[in-house]
Amino acid sequence: MSTPAPSATPAPAAASGDLPQHDPFAPSTTALRVFAGLGLPLLAVAYVLFMVVVLHQAYSGDGASGPLVYAAQTSLALSPVAGLIALGVPASAMGHAARRNTVGLQYGLMIAGPLLAAVDFH
Repeated sequence: MSTPAPSATPAPAAASGDLPQHDPFAPSTTALRVFAGLGLPLLAVAYVLFMVVVLHQAYSGDGASGPLVYAAQTSLALSPVAGLIALGVPASAMGHAARRNTVGLQYGLMIAGPLLAAVDFH
């Protein structure tokens, strides 16, 4: 028995939508790891800003913080977890899109901390 010869003109997979298109402007995995690493020292700046906002509200108001301070603290506590996941998980275990989303989550949580504390009025 003989096997059939492969066709000379294979169907283009990219035209049929089978293969994902590569974004030439997307940051590489190394760049995403650098952004995740830079987010960790920036977290210290966000935490200082959070403390300034909370202390300003405590001294200028009735001396008590509102309920969003706990959400802000949780946000600041989860930001380095996301950063360390994006920084340390090997490329074989984490896809590029997941790493990009994790770095975005890291920065979003870092920014949300001081913002939640700032909008926490009584």
